[in-house]
Amino acid sequence: MMYDLLLLGSLIPDDKTGYKLQKIVGSSLQPMRKVSSGVLYPSLEKLEKEGLVTSTLHEEGRKMKLWHITEKGVDRFIELMKQKIPSDAKRNVTQHFKLRSLDSVTLPEQLRILEEFRGFIEEDLCFYQAAQADMEAHQKRFPERAERFHVLVEAYELDIQIAKAKLTWIKKQIADRK
Repeated sequence: MMYDLLLLGSLIPDDKTGYKLQKIVGSSLQPMRKVSSGVLYPSLEKLEKEGLVTSTLHEEGRKMKLWHITEKGVDRFIELMKQKIPSDAKRNVTQHFKLRSLDSVTLPEQLRILEEFRGFIEEDLCFYQAAQADMEAHQKRFPERAERFHVLVEAYELDIQIAKAKLTWIKKQIADRK
């Protein structure tokens, strides 16, 4: 689902080469994570077999394949955007991909996606705050390991600040759309 969402969303504005799609997907992932041709092209070929995209060989100058989203692909993209994001290891990346394609869905759907994102971040914030409080209690209860617990308290503080920054951003996005 994750790559399908990003690839289909990237093709909505216009046709793109595989090279351009690889750049888009790569820039949409975390900085240290690269997308290889061994992942990208099989994903595109799968989408093509499903009738969601088509490819044409463009022979002006250098030979290159141009990828185009079909009407069926647009429908699938909208369906993916409407799906609830599962709480799994790919949640953050999937949310990130959806946020990059907000302009391709209706305003009510944009608001629903942002509200869903807010819910996840609020849950994360509660988790980080509870974990930090637990580490602070351990710090007092086990003074011989206070330094270790202090490091964990500080790490959770970073998570808390990041979650708060995300919430501020989300609330602004929601307010701007209302």
